[in-house]
Amino acid sequence: MLLLRHCAASSGADGFPSSWTWGAVIAVAALLVGTWLTVSHRRQDRTVRWLEPGYETAGTVLIVLNRLSLTIAVEGVTSELPELVDLVSKLRIAEQRSPDLPFGTVIAALEKYRTHALPQDHVARLAEDGALLADHLALAQAQGVVLEAARTATVQVQRAIERRTRH
Repeated sequence: MLLLRHCAASSGADGFPSSWTWGAVIAVAALLVGTWLTVSHRRQDRTVRWLEPGYETAGTVLIVLNRLSLTIAVEGVTSELPELVDLVSKLRIAEQRSPDLPFGTVIAALEKYRTHALPQDHVARLAEDGALLADHLALAQAQGVVLEAARTATVQVQRAIERRTRH
């Protein structure tokens, strides 16, 4: 209370204490705003650096899935299947780093896709028994469905990361 009376008594015509000027008030406000912006941007940069490996891995997964969509996956023949194992490992690391992002959905879809790969000797089996054609067609159709589910899950992860890192 005593401080307010002192300030009121020593204030000039503008309502500021005699030791304050408009320039000092503007400088303090600029300092506060600048500090807030610096802290905010550093926090945002830290978040971007933290989520970047997961985002890049999701982008690589989309590229591999696009290549896989051009053909039917066959165990031991399709060259992208071993690459999926590496990508699943990277996605598991990203999931551990950011458990609140839906990396688990992508991992589950990719593992399910690998289980729907046609056996390496599928052509010889079809030549022996034509009744297996329906089974092989069902596997190929399941591959397409799971492939699209994996794509959708990957895009959702990327969008969630983009929402968090948007400036």
